[in-house]
Amino acid sequence: MTGKQLKVLRAALQKLRAQALLTGPAPIKPNTRDETQVGTVDEDAQALGEMLQVLSSQRNKGQKELLARIDAALRRVNDDPDDFGRCQDCEEAIPVKRLELMPYATLCAACQTKRDPQRGAARKKITDYQ
Repeated sequence: MTGKQLKVLRAALQKLRAQALLTGPAPIKPNTRDETQVGTVDEDAQALGEMLQVLSSQRNKGQKELLARIDAALRRVNDDPDDFGRCQDCEEAIPVKRLELMPYATLCAACQTKRDPQRGAARKKITDYQ
């Protein structure tokens, strides 16, 4: 990987990190709207509130994981730039196009497929609902 490519990928990582931090965590709102109220009057409102709490929690978890991947990639760029962009499994170079899309990638597409073979395998067409 050239120095110019490395510089572009470092900038992309820093931009992704700044965007993730700017977004901030999703607020997890309590189910009750009034402090004097115990529980909710409407069962549908309670189910909706619980679903929104779960969605916010999952979003926050995903954002935390993304930030950890970005930080690890930035450490690799700074600490060992010669090995940045190498697959952690097969040690081959990760294609630059893949790194442009996911600069925090640690595996080439072939090794990622071996680790996660079921991703995308269930649905071949948009009309497949299994």
